[in-house]
This record gives sequence, C-alpha cells and structure tokens, in this order.
Amino acid sequence: MKKLSNAAFFLGLMLACADILASDLQSTISPGDIVSSDLLSERFSEAAKTNSQLKTEDLIGNWGVNQSVCIGGAASGEGLGLCDGNVVLQGLVNNGNFFLNRTDVWEIGALSGSESRVSIKSEGFNFLFNPIFGYLVPNDPVLWTCELAGGEVIICLAPEDNLSYGTSSGCPSDSCRLHVMMSAHRYSNDLISLNLGPLDTNILNADGNKFGLFNVLELRRQGLVAVPAFVEVSVSLEKATVSWTFAAEQDAQFEVFRKDSLNGEYKSVAVVSSLQYEDGGLVPGDYWYRVYAVSGGNRSKGSNVRKALID
Repeated sequence: MKKLSNAAFFLGLMLACADILASDLQSTISPGDIVSSDLLSERFSEAAKTNSQLKTEDLIGNWGVNQSVCIGGAASGEGLGLCDGNVVLQGLVNNGNFFLNRTDVWEIGALSGSESRVSIKSEGFNFLFNPIFGYLVPNDPVLWTCELAGGEVIICLAPEDNLSYGTSSGCPSDSCRLHVMMSAHRYSNDLISLNLGPLDTNILNADGNKFGLFNVLELRRQGLVAVPAFVEVSVSLEKATVSWTFAAEQDAQFEVFRKDSLNGEYKSVAVVSSLQYEDGGLVPGDYWYRVYAVSGGNRSKGSNVRKALID
C-alpha cells in the first residue's frame, strides 16, 4: 500500500486535529491514509462554514441540550463551589463540579414569514432565563420566539400568557414578559454553544448575590450517527480485507463503499453488521475504500479513505 508523503501526512494530521475540536463525530485521518479529494473537500467545506457567521437554518432541528448553570449561593470554603445556595430548579444535579448540570431536548423550528426568526420548544424545563432572576421564572417549558441578529446574538421573547411571577417579585404577571439575549458560537454543523445575557424584566428591590452566576447551554444535534474510525485495508491475492473501529454505543450497521479510480465515484459494495468486510474476486488494479455507519435511518459522515493495490 502506498504511503503518504510527510507533507500530506502532516496535512492530514492537522485536519484530524481540527475535526476533533469541531466534533466528536468526525472521521479520523491516520498514517497510511489516502487523503483523497472527496475527504479534503468535505473538511474544507465544513471549516469554511464553521468559521462563518451562524445562520437561521443552522438552528433548525432537534437538539440535545446540556445546561451548566449557577443560580445562587456563595463561594464555599469547603470547596463546594459557587452554586451551593438555596435556589433549586427541577432536574439540576451536582456532578462534583463547581456548577450544576441538567439536560433536556429542544425542538427548533422556522417561523413562517420570517427569514431570521425561529421557535424554541423545550421538552422538560424552561432553560432560557438569566441566572440572577431565574428562580422567579416558572420552570415549565415555554415556547420561545427567537431572532438571530448579526450571526452571533439570539434574542428570545416568551409568550406573555406563559409566565406567572409571584407578587413578591414586584412584577405583576400581566405586565411582565421574559426577554433574554444569548451570545451564540457555532463549532460545527452539530454543535452550538449559547451564553445567556441580561434579563429584560422589571424586578423591584432586587437584591442578590451576583458573584459567579452563569448559564451556558451546549446544543448537540440529535439523530447523529458516529463515524467508523481508523479504517485499515490488507490485501492477499484477489481479496481486500477492510476493517475499522466504532466506539459509539449505537446499534448500527456499516456500509462499505469502493471506487476503482481516483476521480471515480464510490459505489456501495456491502452492508455488514461486523467491523470487517472481505472484498473478494478483485482484478489487478487500485481500489479506494470508505465506510459509513447507518442507524435508525440516519447515515454517518464518511470514514477515512484507504487505498488497496491488487497486483
């Protein structure tokens, strides 16, 4: 099997590092790979989009949400962190960190008649609150109307009739509407981070500990299938044996694709349940192999590319 030049290998190594930073579902690039044009074009296209501003269509879909939040308490001399106060929200857990976590599912959909507005519907909790005043806001799911501004700020407005503040807050329910601003950072097609900003609500005589309060939301697109990694090919006589790894705990099958020229098109040659495929009856020539995982009707991104030479 033909090896890469040092320059090509280090290019592949840099791309692999970029993949790891962008998403844990990207394919791998390892020594001995053929960094083919189809793999490079995918990477460059993804890199160009990742470094661009967030667009409304990037938000559309179903997301798994992980919330890292601190909504009260003070620095603890026992090392318990900044979030050991008496403010409690349903679903929050302490994983031994200096902050609290909880998870949920979001459905983000486009709003008709607008190119920049979306609706955000949470499954379990009301996530979009400023941590300073979060405990004054109902914890039930709220259907938000949100608008993207400048590719990096999301402004959300909650329905008036979904909020009921206590009278002690100094904000009658018929005159308050929750309004939040979030800075948004897009790491890849499938990973977005949101940081919540000020709360646009009038709270009379508000007094609270503002030290170390934050609310960070990490959105990972649901339905993704992990990518088969570290594809290897060994040859013997008229046979090429393709093998790979699959670290995810997903019920998946694997579709093996092959092409017989550098500029040719990949064609599916097999769907298997194991981590290996023997491709027999090959005539002398060059062959390129790539593997995809398939689960629940969804297909992963393509694996690294390996070339086999049949003499």
